[in-house]
Amino acid sequence: MDRLIALQTFVRLVERKSFTAVGDELRVKQSTISKWLASLEDDLGVRLFDRTTRSLRMTETGRTFYDHAIRVLDAYEQAVASAQQAVPVISGRIRMSLPVVFGTRFVVPNVAKFARRHEALHVEMVFSDRYVRLVEEGFDMAVRVGTQIDSTLRSHYLGSSPRRLVASPGYIKKHGAPSDVRELSRHSCLVHTESGSQTWRFRRSGERTSQEKWKQVSVAGRISANHSEATLSMAKSGMGICLLASWLVDKDVEAGRLVRLLPDYEAPEASIRALTPPGKHILPRVRAVIELLRAELAKTLS
Repeated sequence: MDRLIALQTFVRLVERKSFTAVGDELRVKQSTISKWLASLEDDLGVRLFDRTTRSLRMTETGRTFYDHAIRVLDAYEQAVASAQQAVPVISGRIRMSLPVVFGTRFVVPNVAKFARRHEALHVEMVFSDRYVRLVEEGFDMAVRVGTQIDSTLRSHYLGSSPRRLVASPGYIKKHGAPSDVRELSRHSCLVHTESGSQTWRFRRSGERTSQEKWKQVSVAGRISANHSEATLSMAKSGMGICLLASWLVDKDVEAGRLVRLLPDYEAPEASIRALTPPGKHILPRVRAVIELLRAELAKTLS
């Protein structure tokens, strides 16, 4: 048995918690994965997993071995890159969760560029605005925009985008434009959420003192969505006021399809972050993608 393959298989079993999933990923039979694990346990003289027909649970010994195994694999990839010296070979698989709109517009072109450069890399992109569980669902990384970050995950800042308060000319003609943020509670607002109500926060532009407090406004409307382009489309059709990232609305503002409201106020910026599973280990290929996204988004969103 190749010990390097055995280590890689063990690590993926820890992360995917499924013989079938790892077998599909490595393109071998489930029975082969089981044999590799059994051979590794025999070689070590310890039990790494307690397994039944329905569950796979790591033992305490397995947890300790996992911490060492990921460091060994990381060191191996770094050693290979160092030996090849020129352009490091980025290989293996990355499974990433991406928000639908931002991922399609900003992540996909950069991942395509990265994949063309590294032909031994395999990427699986899963698009959803749902907050996925990285470890439980077998993701190596996720990109999230403006959402609350799970404190158990490692967070890598990629950039940020201002949010704009906008409405269509037709909505303003019919309902008027708010002159103060407090008037938003009397307007029909398009909330980007699964709930029918939400609190938006604002402050005067340029007020960045430590004593400054955000003004909170409760907003509501007849229509809500968990998809930013759907919210944008409803705003352009005159159905209400929305608060969305500048990269999503600025072209429509420039074209006159939307009007920016209360420009003297600003909302908290939409932070863009890459999330990776807890622990010190980050796969070199994942780290390389994160560094690429950080550099490219700095150019695009600036």
